[in-house]
Amino acid sequence: MIPQKNKPIKIFIILLIFLSVVLRLLALPYSNRDMTIHNLQWYKTLRQQGVEKALATNFANYTPPYTYFVALATLTDSFIPPLTALKIIPTCFDLLGAFFIYKIIKLKYPQGNMPHLAAAIYFAAPTILLNSTYWGQADSIYTSALLICLYFLMTEKPLAAMLAFGAAFSFKAQAVFLIPFLAIMLFRKKFHWLHFGLIPLVYLLAIAPVVFLGRPLMDTLLIYVKQSGSYPVLSMNAPNVYILFPNAWYAFIMPLGIAVTLLVVLRWTYMTTQATTALDHKYLLLMALISVIIVPFMLPKMHDRYFYPADVFSILLAFYEPALWFIPILYQLTSLGATSVFLIKADPAFVVFGFLANAIALAVLLKKQRTDENRGAANKIIANGLSWLAAMLTPIILFGFGLQALATPIFVRTTYALSQAPESQFQLSKSERFHWAAQNVQYLTNDRKTKFLQNLRFEDDGLVLNWHEITLLDYAKKTVQTALALRNIALAFYFMLGLFAWAGNWLPTLRRGIFNGGWLAVGLAILLALAGSFYFGDFNFYFQETNILRQLFPDSFWRDALLLMLINLSAGGFLLIKIGGRRRG
Repeated sequence: MIPQKNKPIKIFIILLIFLSVVLRLLALPYSNRDMTIHNLQWYKTLRQQGVEKALATNFANYTPPYTYFVALATLTDSFIPPLTALKIIPTCFDLLGAFFIYKIIKLKYPQGNMPHLAAAIYFAAPTILLNSTYWGQADSIYTSALLICLYFLMTEKPLAAMLAFGAAFSFKAQAVFLIPFLAIMLFRKKFHWLHFGLIPLVYLLAIAPVVFLGRPLMDTLLIYVKQSGSYPVLSMNAPNVYILFPNAWYAFIMPLGIAVTLLVVLRWTYMTTQATTALDHKYLLLMALISVIIVPFMLPKMHDRYFYPADVFSILLAFYEPALWFIPILYQLTSLGATSVFLIKADPAFVVFGFLANAIALAVLLKKQRTDENRGAANKIIANGLSWLAAMLTPIILFGFGLQALATPIFVRTTYALSQAPESQFQLSKSERFHWAAQNVQYLTNDRKTKFLQNLRFEDDGLVLNWHEITLLDYAKKTVQTALALRNIALAFYFMLGLFAWAGNWLPTLRRGIFNGGWLAVGLAILLALAGSFYFGDFNFYFQETNILRQLFPDSFWRDALLLMLINLSAGGFLLIKIGGRRRG
């Protein structure tokens, strides 16, 4: 990006601003469930009860500073529709954010149109426009305060920076995503640790008006604690790995995820504080961007909007480091995919693709950090540990793919065609058995409920399955779906390990893990073969009180299933051994 003051750039900036203003005006009348259930109800409460009386209660699940703006919006009730008034609040902070985007870019480009171009791109960015003017969310409020904090740190005004961060935290708890960056700045002596005391001070000043009006102090202080208990789900369509975890695992995964996040973030913060890289503006922006990505990327219970600061900070970094021009594009796509599930009921698969893009962007940024810091070899203990994690994930992945292949009508048809069992031993014809067996195996991998099995009937209206058979299939469904979920999670971790091995320069160690994983898969195949030789035989014990299931899945079916699983594990394992061994050589 070369700062040139020319007419085409000026025209582009004007067109960009004009387009964004038009789109915002068109977006103002649209409502959504969040506005209907929450924001408009808060507006209504303030209008009906009066500002002083309402602010003395916990009528909103946001912190008091946001409700002050809602209270101001009610003053326009006679000439601005409530929905429009509420959306104007975050839109005004978009303008504030654009101003500080301009200020930060002007530090690099004192002359020319680059600061104006950056501000215009930010103001017209799809995720910024949708979040504020279309959705009416408050993310631009705290993020604009984070931009102010960043600007003052870059201009070496730590007092003003921490006051701005305190303001950001007073609006939204998600401001803490920048805490690792601030910790790095503290240890690199960009400000004194006493400056952190400004954060609670600003928060106390921010809530003082409602406490003065009569709201209990502890009730106000513990708002964020209460918010953390809301929505007991691992991911609210956030583009991180937790989108792949079944929410039934919440009680186990949530504390584990928090613990892993603390270890990873502390490790990254410590390693960064040890670097001797000059704290120039480009490096500060890189660290700030990684900070607001790595925390929500690692944490469970994140929402679809929590990468909003990454959307904003990535635009800044692209102007300071043009080679990373694709990073803000990745985050626009990532956040659009995540928020589209709520806004337009899009397919949740978009969030999974967003997670993949998110992981790629983070790996690229970590690689860039490593290059800038001239960091040496990766820590051997950590690299070896992650290598063995890849090894242990390998048989899970291969087993999961084998299981998915078994739970298909194609496998049922194949094993029926290969079966040598005489038809006389079955009450149903081969075509009937295939039809009902295909229905059952499909049930194992789809979202249908038990009622689907209860409604399966023969032509004479007789029930296909009895209660015990339905119970067995329901148990099998839970087992299969758990195994497939583990396969998907293992694949995701494999993907991330590959990316971060590349970023951390420990790819040879990861290849050793793949090699070991191949042997583990072969070992699992041997164990299954031995188990099959001992326990494979009469399945009557497992199919007591069944009639139809015994016909649909005879002994030949299970022999073929075991054989296919053994081929899948051993062939996949030997392939990985060959690949890993060749790479090592």
